[in-house]
Amino acid sequence: MKFLHVSLLLALASSSKAQCLTSYSFSADSCSMEGLVSSLQAELISTGCSHDAATELQLVFGGNEEIMTTVSEACSAEGYLPFGEITEQGGVFDKEYYDGGTYYNEQRQSKDNNGITINKLSNNPGERIKDIYKNISQSKGITFPDTLTNFEDCDLNAAMCCFVQDRQAGDGNGNCKMPYDERCTDANPADNTDICYVDMARSPTSSRTSGGFALFEGEEEDDSHCHGFAWAEDSTDTSARFKGNNLFYISMYDHLTQRGYARNVPGAPMCGCVEKMPVVTRADCTQIDITEDVTFTYTEADGLSADISNLDINFNACQGANNNDNDLSAYYERLTDEGKIPTEKRDTFEEIVVGKTYCREAIDKFLDDEGLMAKPECKYGYPSECGCPNVNQQDYRGDVAVTKSGKECQAWDDQAPHAHGNTRNNKPNAGLIENYCRNPDNEPEGAWCYTTDPDVRWEYCHVDECGVLPTNAPTTSPTGSRVSECSHEKDQNDYRGDISTTEAGVECQQWDEQSPHEHTRTPAIFPSSGLVENYCRNPDGELRAWCYTTDPNKRWDFCKVPTCEDNVRNRQLRGQQ
Repeated sequence: MKFLHVSLLLALASSSKAQCLTSYSFSADSCSMEGLVSSLQAELISTGCSHDAATELQLVFGGNEEIMTTVSEACSAEGYLPFGEITEQGGVFDKEYYDGGTYYNEQRQSKDNNGITINKLSNNPGERIKDIYKNISQSKGITFPDTLTNFEDCDLNAAMCCFVQDRQAGDGNGNCKMPYDERCTDANPADNTDICYVDMARSPTSSRTSGGFALFEGEEEDDSHCHGFAWAEDSTDTSARFKGNNLFYISMYDHLTQRGYARNVPGAPMCGCVEKMPVVTRADCTQIDITEDVTFTYTEADGLSADISNLDINFNACQGANNNDNDLSAYYERLTDEGKIPTEKRDTFEEIVVGKTYCREAIDKFLDDEGLMAKPECKYGYPSECGCPNVNQQDYRGDVAVTKSGKECQAWDDQAPHAHGNTRNNKPNAGLIENYCRNPDNEPEGAWCYTTDPDVRWEYCHVDECGVLPTNAPTTSPTGSRVSECSHEKDQNDYRGDISTTEAGVECQQWDEQSPHEHTRTPAIFPSSGLVENYCRNPDGELRAWCYTTDPNKRWDFCKVPTCEDNVRNRQLRGQQ
């Protein structure tokens, strides 16, 4: 019986019944809520009780939270090793280690003036860590260090380490080699991920600043290695009971002493709750598997207790969803599928461990959330609304999803009805999201898409060119005029709306007409100024948008064009003030 079902039963159990058992003692296959309910159910059936185990527990202990606390305390009463006793150097040292700043992280093996080897990782702290691994971590629980800010309030039920340096040669991992002074001064770990960006505000005690960020676009970051683990909401689940053991194994035994991996991504912790870590494409994953002999005992006088013996803890590569093993995202998906982690948490988790090809999208979303944007490809470039003609609209990132003839676009991740190679994996920087029109291969006429029509492989889309007055695009349902009725520039020279009266209410004269006022501000002379119909514009650097009037006695006047107030568009350009 899955815990999800147990919770539901506990919620529905009736408190009007009397408990059947005033005492019991029986074995279970695990010290968990699921193990207790399964064995208690068998015991109740054997005594002829008329209600189930969920009801019995509620009658004895109260609501779900009280029951969960009781079982969790019983299963951890055997005595866990406090995490701080691993280093025995205090909380400040442990915090600094997980930020990448102790001698554990920084020292490199070398020889002193007498030729004696010093700073040998396998000796210090290697000997102590290997002893704890062998004699404690596989047979006894270790507390999770949630008093350290790196691991405080891990709301997403996952933690991760990301390493950027290798300080140990001869272990078959990373590129640190002997002699250390020549070939291990700035060695890298084995590369298993891409770092997308670091938001320093996520972990200010590690970055030592309340804000700031670092972007790693393309392949700008050096080799990095991330490894994590996740656990169920149920505190009695094996993944949650022994998450302290898993942290010790990943951060200190497997990666520090066995591989020599140390140091943090600048601006981020080396290890912490995933929501405090850098945004990355993926991470390796370790899960806890155990065998144990458990006897649950209950008396009205002493309450519930659990006697645990023959505990054997194993650290294995995670078995993820869809047979995708040793992958943190896939393991998280499995826990979600099994009802052990809420679906809404997975949605947030996937914004941190974003997937192999989604770094560009993650960076763009972060910049957008921060009110920033990359320098546009052309003067009036705004990728969410239009594409710049000088790059054949390769910059377009809007949501037009129909072709010029009105055919619905095929999703880029799909291979039907048309198989193709323009995928996120092959073109990670092309913005191939959903079925939106894009130009991943630099087609000369702009954005396009594969169609859902089996007889038409692809067509161009109607995507507005930046700096040109928009026109109506094909759509599966009628839409209104696609014009911008506000300006983002101080002098309003970007305005391309259809206001055509002055502030005084006088109708504007057509730009291509010479009556009642002759002029030189014509579409032929100012082809990039949007001089269409009689719409207010600013082709010549006036203070703001204006027009010639149809009043023979008033040559020209300013127009009342509103300023755009949306936070998406009204932003600083990255790299500019």
